[in-house]
Formats: sequence, structure tokens, C-alpha cells
Amino acid sequence: MREHFPANVGIYQLSEMTTWKTGGPAVSVTVTSSGMLADLLGLTFREGIPWFILGQGSNVLASDSGCSEVIIRLAGRMEETEWQPSEKGWTLCTGGGVHLPKLSGVACSRGASGLEYAIGIPGTVGGAVFMNAGAYGNSISDCLNRVSVLDCRGSENIFDVDECCFGYRTSRFQNEKMIITEVEISLGIDDPAVLRSEGKRILSLRRSKFPLKYPNAGSVFRRPDEGIPPGKLIEDAGLKGRTAGGAQVSEKHANFIINTGDASSYDIVELIEIVRESVFSFSGIMLKEEIRYLGRRD
Repeated sequence: MREHFPANVGIYQLSEMTTWKTGGPAVSVTVTSSGMLADLLGLTFREGIPWFILGQGSNVLASDSGCSEVIIRLAGRMEETEWQPSEKGWTLCTGGGVHLPKLSGVACSRGASGLEYAIGIPGTVGGAVFMNAGAYGNSISDCLNRVSVLDCRGSENIFDVDECCFGYRTSRFQNEKMIITEVEISLGIDDPAVLRSEGKRILSLRRSKFPLKYPNAGSVFRRPDEGIPPGKLIEDAGLKGRTAGGAQVSEKHANFIINTGDASSYDIVELIEIVRESVFSFSGIMLKEEIRYLGRRD
């Protein structure tokens, strides 16, 4: 497969590319511009080669045996942000590969309000838009104007925010084979000192609530239609601290499964099934994963 790609391609362990620190080998290629990405997508389409876009590797469970998909990563010009003052604050165009926590911190320092909640959310801007990531009653879709994508053939499309079908942790991009290359965001204006203080407060809150000292992928399960937080359902079912191999339901926040040091992807899959079945038996509610699976479910 490697002969189809340019020099910036290699074989890497998915355990080195994902925040759960599990997963086997995969071919990975890094693109540094939308033109390079379009060429790559055109090539994979013609050759029938499957691919998977991977940002910072959060919210993903990679198979122990690796995957057949080519891992695509965004860098270079796709990690750049352009700021423009507007009548109400700021308009920024940011590449899909931009690190969201870093962007949030820069926004606070510039006095650009609206991204404080995201200062501790791991991942890239593209991944956040894909998942409609959010926290504390806010979502990335709240401040979006437009989303630029490349489809599976490498053709560009631009969607206004109302065309993106955003919902709770959902978007049209989860159902269509596209890569988010750039987004346009509108932010307000406020005192940088106030925004930095709020950012520090939120970051401190996240550190106190979530098991950030251990490898994890963030929240494992979506909030069900019944509206009960998954962590509460899991805790009420008596599952805090439950283990499978090296995987453990966090004692700190039950909707996190942590890698205590030697977990395999198989351990995590097993524990996810234990949690889902136990919560259903206890409450009658079937939890659905927020995470994405990469490769075979070991």
C-alpha cells in the first residue's frame, strides 16, 4: 500500500497516536495543505483505499491488531489560524488541524470571548466540529459560521452552520465521508484578564472532576434521551472502580475508562460491554458510546 503515497508516510503504532495509549500498527500520512489532502483523497478514492482522519487521538479506541485504514493527519497550513476584527468582536478562520485547547487559550489572551469552555477539551478544531464537542452548556456549533470540507473524491464543499445538522454530540460529518479542512468562527469581545481568569477556573474544574493523570479518551458514553448523565447511571449501578484487565471505570468520574498502565484495547472493549449491560440491567437504559472505533473490535 505504501507505494501509492508520497515520502511523508510511515508505519506507526496507534498506541502512540491515541490518548488511550492502545492500538497496533497503521500506515499514517501527514498532509500540510488542502491541495495535498485533495490529491491524497483522489488517490485513495481511485485505488479503493480506506482512510481514517485522526487529530489528537482522543475519543478513539484503536484495535490491538491495528487497522487497514490509512491514517490521515493534518499539519502545516492546516494548523494555522487567521484573526480578523469584526463589528461585534472577532472573526477567525482556523484550520481543521488546530489544537482546540491552544486556540481557546489564545482567544482568551486576545480578549475574544466564546471559547473559554473549550480550554480543557482535548482534540483538534476539526474533531470538535465533527463531534459538536462542548462542555458546561456550550458547544462548538454555537460560534460557527461556515465549515469547509473535502469529500472522499477530494472535492471541496462549504456548508453554512445551518447545513451541518448539529445536535448533541452529532453533525452531518459523522454520516458522510468528509474531512473538515477549515472553519469560520465568530467570537465576542471581553477583557482578556476576565477571560483568562474564567479559562483558569474551567481548567481547574476539569482537573478536579476528571481523571487526567491516566490515559483516557474522554467521556465514553453519550447522554441518553432520558437526560440522565451517563456517569450517574454508571455510578448508581455500582461500577466505579470496576476493572477488566488494565482498564478501569474511573473512581473520579464514572463516564471515564482509564488505562491504569497496561490496558489493551480488548480490555477496554470488554469493560465497555460490562458497563452497558450492567447499566441496562439496573436502569433499563441502554447507553451508546460517544467514542469512535478504529479497526476491528478486538
